[in-house]
Amino acid sequence: MGLKILGARCALLCNPSFDIVPHGGVLFEGERILEVGDYAKLCAKHPSAKAQFHKNALLMPALANPHIHFEFAAQKHNFSYGSFEGWLSSVMSNRSQVLKKAATPMQRAVSEQLMQGVGSVGAISSYGLDRSVLKDSPLRVVFFDELIGANADIAPAFEAFSKRHALSLECQSPKFTPAIAIHAPYSVHKDLAKKVLDTYQSPVISAHFLESRAELDFLEGRGGYFKDFYAKHGLSAPHYESPLEFLDLFKGQNLLLVHALFATRAHLQHAKEIAYPTLISCPRSNRLLSGTLLDFKQIKKAGIKAALATDGASSNANTLFLEELRTALFALNVPLLEALPQILLGATLHASHALGLHGGSLQTGFLADFALFGFHAQPNLQGVLHWLLQARQVQSLYIGGEWVCGSKRGFKAM
Repeated sequence: MGLKILGARCALLCNPSFDIVPHGGVLFEGERILEVGDYAKLCAKHPSAKAQFHKNALLMPALANPHIHFEFAAQKHNFSYGSFEGWLSSVMSNRSQVLKKAATPMQRAVSEQLMQGVGSVGAISSYGLDRSVLKDSPLRVVFFDELIGANADIAPAFEAFSKRHALSLECQSPKFTPAIAIHAPYSVHKDLAKKVLDTYQSPVISAHFLESRAELDFLEGRGGYFKDFYAKHGLSAPHYESPLEFLDLFKGQNLLLVHALFATRAHLQHAKEIAYPTLISCPRSNRLLSGTLLDFKQIKKAGIKAALATDGASSNANTLFLEELRTALFALNVPLLEALPQILLGATLHASHALGLHGGSLQTGFLADFALFGFHAQPNLQGVLHWLLQARQVQSLYIGGEWVCGSKRGFKAM
């Protein structure tokens, strides 16, 4: 391994204070960062370390995309956008056509994430089709086996889930962490969810929550779209007394609450009281399906950290993470230069923390997962803003201290 120093014109630490270090660098060995600071001082302090400086680059922690469905990477025009109800109906009708073409698009989607500067993903897997692709990829993966099953007879769904999750547990490694996702209140019977969560430990849990008004109406007993949905598809409805009863499934858990577009302050407060939530927002997916965007001011008032994700190609134009972050610049209802740190922390530190990883920031002891991007601006907040507006792909990506991809080669072998 040996000591290495990586430096750049602008080092974006993505620490809680969002520090920017001109001509900054990181000292690392193997998987961990040992020191962060001025590049020249690091080199003087550690003269035996191999060192690289990139004069026209921005150095930052590798991005973390905490919610992505790789299995639907082949989706282009099979699903309907414009309403959540229309989209869900089209998924029920057309998903088999998309899934049977998944193999090559999933490989492309992994490569796309890497070239976007993404080092870690929260992969939501409904069928296990993406397991081997992700296990063998350079990505750092939290692999969420997703539980779906609305029928009152929970035994078949529990058995099927157990078989899938057992295969994931066999793949566990330092870069592949099996975990559990509970799809949504409208698609998972509460007895099934309880049995799975009582049977299996999960370092973090992911759940879609109040993505649509139809879901809120269903949970509050007002009927609507879901009133006829179950009979139409030969299913029994999974009865919850309220959104709070669904949240109660996750007492004491590290929880990724995905979307929460129609969550009230009371819902958010309850989540914070009973669990350790991070809210995951997918702006483009939310606009395409539910026609609205998350109120980040309400999330901030609730004292819950937020992270950003692409969702899957099943509900997006693509899964380009940099494009998602640019969209968020326009979506957040806060001043631009206040939004920028929120967005970038939501794609690094907060996202990594939500996934249970000790990464997403250039700090001592954190994971040595780095992204280098082309950068010709001044190393300040305005410069970082212009970088985000223009960035298209990574120059170099390091995961676990090892160069993974990009046009700028990594350190030569010792």
